Amino acid sequence: MIPISRPCIGEREISNVIEVLRSGMLAQGSFVERFERSFSSYIGSKYAIAVSNGTAALHVALIAMGVGPGDEVIVPSYSFFATASAVILSGARPVFADVDPRTGAIDPEEVRKKISERTKVIIPVHIHGHPADLDAIRDALGSREILILEDCAQAHGALYKGRKVGGIGEAGAFSFYPTKNMTTGEGGIITTDDEEVYFRARTIRDQGQVSKYEHHFIGFNYRMTEINAAIGLAQLERLDDFNRRRKEIASMYSEELSDLVEVPYVAEWADPVWHLYPVRVGERRDKALRMLMDRGIMARSAYPMPLQEQPAIFKLSDRYYNFLSVLFEGFNPEASTPNAKALCGELLYLPIYHCMTDEEVESVVRIFREVLKSL
Repeated sequence: MIPISRPCIGEREISNVIEVLRSGMLAQGSFVERFERSFSSYIGSKYAIAVSNGTAALHVALIAMGVGPGDEVIVPSYSFFATASAVILSGARPVFADVDPRTGAIDPEEVRKKISERTKVIIPVHIHGHPADLDAIRDALGSREILILEDCAQAHGALYKGRKVGGIGEAGAFSFYPTKNMTTGEGGIITTDDEEVYFRARTIRDQGQVSKYEHHFIGFNYRMTEINAAIGLAQLERLDDFNRRRKEIASMYSEELSDLVEVPYVAEWADPVWHLYPVRVGERRDKALRMLMDRGIMARSAYPMPLQEQPAIFKLSDRYYNFLSVLFEGFNPEASTPNAKALCGELLYLPIYHCMTDEEVESVVRIFREVLKSL
């Protein structure tokens, strides 16, 4: 079976972890500090704050940016659930905007329509590893004091007009889950140039402590471990090579499949890194998935529904369901997002990971072509 994704762990990662274990310092320490410095340097931001996972990165960043009850945060309707749940956990209300049908990223014109006097932040998601159009989004915001939090969970090292994502908005949030372009096992990181956001985020991730047992904020235990950071340091050294390989695989797929299926669109201002490789199959999608699985190819479907259709979102006003219900009384998440809806029903993701061999890529191409021709 060729998996949809696979972490690629080398000897450097293993030796770093052994060094941590032998040191006896397992919680947040020198490896975390080194990882933060290295990652901020890589992205081109002044600061980086390592946390326990990507959802925590979004959650902490939102609170550090001043988001809370009464605020609205505009999010794309097509994204992983954490993009919306982090907003809800901050006490703010998510406002769902439709996406560009070509890239899957939030549509700047839809953003313009969703802005209200309560809008505090917008979260563009660099979906599949392809950057959102950040300049067009900034233009849509006009002169309003609305902050941009880039969701970079799928886009480590992607370039927007020559600049790395995560270093363009007021803050960026990354995930290091095992299937990402680089991993720490579990982990996340926040990037920012804003000193106040940096100070708040560092404090919030560590129970709100400004010094030992002195708590100035209500915070969380969102610290990254030394083991996670040790893996991350080694992975970061190889990230550009990982991304180069992903681009090679994506190019092979596009060249071999474009005559049979709609392959990913790449905007002229984007240099994507292909965390996922999406192809648009249309109504044949589910049958194609079953046939691929039967033949040893672990492709998968896109997100099953737009975010605002998730059952947990609809239940937010139910006092017996959620402790946040008092903040969401009368909340109506319904939004018309036809582009997101179509992507949910028509996209299929083919296997892609940086240690994938040419032989595996060729097998996927051959079998997928046979499946498409038989549908």
